[in-house]
Amino acid sequence: MIRSLRLAAAVVATVACFTAANAQDKSNPLPARADIPGIVPEVLVKTTVPGVPWKQALVTRTTYQPGARIRKHYHVSQIVFVIIEGTMQVQDDGKPPVTLKAGDALLIPPGTVHAHWNASQTEKLVFTEFVLVDDGQRSAVFVE
Repeated sequence: MIRSLRLAAAVVATVACFTAANAQDKSNPLPARADIPGIVPEVLVKTTVPGVPWKQALVTRTTYQPGARIRKHYHVSQIVFVIIEGTMQVQDDGKPPVTLKAGDALLIPPGTVHAHWNASQTEKLVFTEFVLVDDGQRSAVFVE
């Protein structure tokens, strides 16, 4: 009985710590669509992960108009970009930009501060992103 109570207390403490560590900063909210002109996300899939009811799988197709850029941010979990059309530049903090073209994919580890933009001033950029997040959790946290 005491062993079960200790186990239950440890589980509750772990969940509480994990929840606190992943809480979003309300002073730095997600930008409204008007704050990110030229960028149009379209959610293709948003579903609970089978067998893991607290996880959401998100698949988004995003279009950047020529020259569009999103400010520096990081993701709370791994995210994978797959370029469908155009050219994307991705720059991790303190590193030179990486260029991705149609057919290229890039995994961004959680917590990696980065920015990305459409490298073209004349052609649109279309990419798909895949991410798993905790239910109710934002994927991106903006730092500028």
